Amino acid sequence: MKYFLSLGSNINAEENLEFAFKELKKILSNVKSSSIHQTKAEGFEGDDFLNSVVCGNSELDFNNLNKKLKLIEDNSGRNRGAPKFSARTLDIDIVLQIDENDDILFESDEIQNYSFVSEPLKELI
Repeated sequence: MKYFLSLGSNINAEENLEFAFKELKKILSNVKSSSIHQTKAEGFEGDDFLNSVVCGNSELDFNNLNKKLKLIEDNSGRNRGAPKFSARTLDIDIVLQIDENDDILFESDEIQNYSFVSEPLKELI
């Protein structure tokens, strides 16, 4: 299974994106990353975000991969009690899941709704 993951951070952003990439290499194979995109905070006043998209292969199904991604977020100091639109150490979302036949099994609305997802994604597709 091939996954495309959206990464974002605006608290110690460079450090947290580097941490995420290292952790993702432990659970994904053939890992590739887009360039880093700097974007304004969306939905609240705050520091700019650094965003990228990472793709890689995994034998994990969607739910099990998502659980591992949430652990990586937690290990970066992510505050789960914070409002939806707020500063964060790390956000990792599955935005695309493609099977071995190149069929799309999951496509997030975030691709259409946010350029901080679609622009770096274009670099990897």
